[in-house]
Amino acid sequence: MTPPFSSLRLPAALLGLAAVFAFAPSAQAVLVTTWTQTTGTNATGLTTSSPVFGTGATGSGNGAQVYATTPTYTLAAVGDSLVFSGSASFNLSSGAGSDQFRIGLFNTNGSADNTGWLGYFGTNSGIGANPNGRLWERKAGNTAAYFNNASAAADERQAFAGTPPSTASVSTFLSGTYNFSIGVTRTEAGLSVVWSIIGTGGTNYTIGGTYNDTTPLTYTFNRVGLMSGGGLNANQVSFSGLDATFTAAPIPEPSSWAAAAGLAGLVCAAGRRRRRA
Repeated sequence: MTPPFSSLRLPAALLGLAAVFAFAPSAQAVLVTTWTQTTGTNATGLTTSSPVFGTGATGSGNGAQVYATTPTYTLAAVGDSLVFSGSASFNLSSGAGSDQFRIGLFNTNGSADNTGWLGYFGTNSGIGANPNGRLWERKAGNTAAYFNNASAAADERQAFAGTPPSTASVSTFLSGTYNFSIGVTRTEAGLSVVWSIIGTGGTNYTIGGTYNDTTPLTYTFNRVGLMSGGGLNANQVSFSGLDATFTAAPIPEPSSWAAAAGLAGLVCAAGRRRRRA
């Protein structure tokens, strides 16, 4: 009698199922809800994932820098990744030339305060030439605050014009809502840093890039940060959905393979006995 399943197909299916479970990535998403303000005075909602810079008064959203402590994430295996992301709505007193919105992923590097950190931050900087994005990497041995981009504090890794629309009137950073993210992924050669600031709805503005760092100073991260510089012309910046997501590389589990192979062997043996019978 023909068995209900092929003695060849069933083991293959079992092995395929085992492979799915063995290689499934593990993602851990954490809302970032506890913020510390290190510059500025008009930030509220610092115990939520929706902080607000400014009161709505002209320029009151400028000059704020905040950071939050996250779990300590170490990108130990090729494919491990960490992404800080969220959304921000900007009420700006002037669109043209508004710059210095910054997003960052950092490692405190054993520092007891907010100086000397390692990591990366992206910015929409570029007065008069928006959108003009930049990516910075914190220098080893720096003694400055986490968003400081002075020559002794950080190296400029990217500076370019991004992908604005062809209409000049909407190619600047205007009032509106933007989605943003900055992430790092462990590669065979080091770290891949990917970042973006993207307008939504009628805010047609996009900036961002990818930088492959072959000599990263850290594979460990435990802080995220936000900044609205003096050149942002911000009356208010309202954030939402601030999130840190760590995804472990999909690594095969030897025990899963062994169990699947053992079960496949039993099924094959049963098939042989049925054929002899």
